Amino acid sequence: MSAILEKRRFNSASYDYSKVGNIDLKWFEVPLLFNSAPSWPAALDPPSLHYSVRPYAPSKGAAVQPVLRDRLIVEPDVNLNDYRCYAEIDWIEIVLETTSVHQAVNVHRFASKALADMGSETSIYVSGPDGRSHYIGSAFTLRIQQPKPRTLTGLLKALVKKYVPGQTFIRNLPVSGIEVSVDFYVKERATRNLDAQNLWRWRMTDLLRRHLKPKDILTENEDCFPRHFSNQNGRATATYTVGRRGAQSGPRAAQLMRLGLPQELQQPLRLGNHNKAPIDTTSYIGAKEFPVMLRVMDKRTDRRDPNAGSVVNLPSDQWRSRVEVTLRTETGTVGVPAALGLATIANLKGFDFKDLRKLVFEFFLPTFSPEDPLGELPFSVNLTEEDVFARSGVYGLDRMHRSVEQILAARFRRSEIAAKPVKLGAKGRLVSYTALNNKVDRALRSMSRRWR
Repeated sequence: MSAILEKRRFNSASYDYSKVGNIDLKWFEVPLLFNSAPSWPAALDPPSLHYSVRPYAPSKGAAVQPVLRDRLIVEPDVNLNDYRCYAEIDWIEIVLETTSVHQAVNVHRFASKALADMGSETSIYVSGPDGRSHYIGSAFTLRIQQPKPRTLTGLLKALVKKYVPGQTFIRNLPVSGIEVSVDFYVKERATRNLDAQNLWRWRMTDLLRRHLKPKDILTENEDCFPRHFSNQNGRATATYTVGRRGAQSGPRAAQLMRLGLPQELQQPLRLGNHNKAPIDTTSYIGAKEFPVMLRVMDKRTDRRDPNAGSVVNLPSDQWRSRVEVTLRTETGTVGVPAALGLATIANLKGFDFKDLRKLVFEFFLPTFSPEDPLGELPFSVNLTEEDVFARSGVYGLDRMHRSVEQILAARFRRSEIAAKPVKLGAKGRLVSYTALNNKVDRALRSMSRRWR
């Protein structure tokens, strides 16, 4: 690609997302969606993510599971070796109980000076247990941004010496929260200019969103549904990955009522309910105050402060695709960090961050049926598996599969169809995205070693 090619504005809205491919062609592509259309070389195809489709076959020596028999596996044409994967602690929250009453602002001033004396670029935010920065008391929450092992140890020793006289150990200081991020940087190549770097990064950002599906407990609470936000009339409005609209009357509602099934099963069977997040927005899983919250983003800025309206623009060599998780302790609970074995600072040394991967950083590949998987529904629908995956990824596809399975199971019990539907397990009709999961595993293991 040439950096001097004429550029034009890519208008993603001009692409029809209702039909994105033909499964008979053994491949299809999903155009990337943007809020703010990027400048793009006119000679190149619009940004998109390409997929190949082939018959599913299990690993050597394994039998095909009934739920995957005669299905087609869909794989992105993305070389993961083009990316460097790096995991780090974004921030960690620690509880400090002082022996006397102090102001949070004074504790912050002392801690900031201690960090500066160590030559550290780490920053700290000090508040009371309720998050108030103007707190006066003896129970403080310390949020240390981008901590490093040696810096964190030195800072905590200085704080304990100053505010907890007589105590010499920091190992028992409680961990009340932590944020862990996994970043994907496009590897530099002599033949890859900034346009190419952007395209590779956009593809990875979309891939992470499209293939991420954490445990159901993190997605199916009403306040935790996967979503992204847009500005509508000056207000931040949530758009759910699978919307909650459903007809209150009509054939679908009547059939579900007749079968004794909840009306919510309609939701994944409406194509208009499946929504794709633009590349240049952050997508969320989990409520803001929920003990676990995931985010996926195309990261080009840092240190965003909504209250001050400030943000730091990162240099282009630090732009990356990011997936991150926040783990918190709710008042009156043991807390997610402690439940996972990260109760105190001492646990950091031996904690295996790879244990987080299957809980929150689990990626899957979709499978499609070569036949019509919706033909035995008692009402007509206007969507296909390809349509759904192109919009809402493996999460929306799994929601659709499970709605279909419940409806067909109810019809089978009434002897309305001859074949009993295959019961879907935890993975449904999805297949582990082994190559990507292994790459994340290696990054998390590397981070664990740095903290030993």
